Amino acid sequence: MKGRYKASDVAKWFINEIHPEPLKLQKLLYLAQGYSYAFYDEPLFIEDMEAWVHGPVVASVYHEYRDFSYNPISTTYEVIQFDDNALEVLNYVKNKYSKYDSKYLEEMTHHQEPWILGRTGLDPDERSDKTISKQNIANYFISDMFQPEDEEWD
Repeated sequence: MKGRYKASDVAKWFINEIHPEPLKLQKLLYLAQGYSYAFYDEPLFIEDMEAWVHGPVVASVYHEYRDFSYNPISTTYEVIQFDDNALEVLNYVKNKYSKYDSKYLEEMTHHQEPWILGRTGLDPDERSDKTISKQNIANYFISDMFQPEDEEWD
C-alpha cells in the first residue's frame, strides 16, 4: 500500500458508499488513515491532516466538498482500483463508523491524542492549519491504549 493513494480517491470511495456530508467525510478519512497504520503499519493516503477546530481535516478534500455544507455529498464517482489491504481498511471503517453522525465522530476525534497534540497552544476556536503528525496518528492507532469499543462520547 505504502500510502500511494490520494485522499481525494479515498474520499470518492466513501462518497460512493455512504454519501456522507463533508464533516463526516473528514472524520472517515482520519479513521481510515489511522486504521491503515493499525492494520498494516503504513499510511493509506499521502496527504497530511490538519488540526482544525472541528477535528482532523485534509484541506484539499475540504475545499473540494465544502459547498455541500451539512448536506450529504450526493455525487457518484468512478473510483480507482484499491488493493486488498486498502479495501479491508476502507470497509472496516465504513462498517464500524458510518452509523455515527458527524458530530459524534467530531467529538470522538476531540478526545484522541493526534488531534489534541495537533491543537497544542491553540485556543479552542482558533483557526489553524497545523499538521497532525502522521507519526502521532500511527502511534495512537497502533497502541494498545486505543480501544474504540470502550469509548463513549455521550
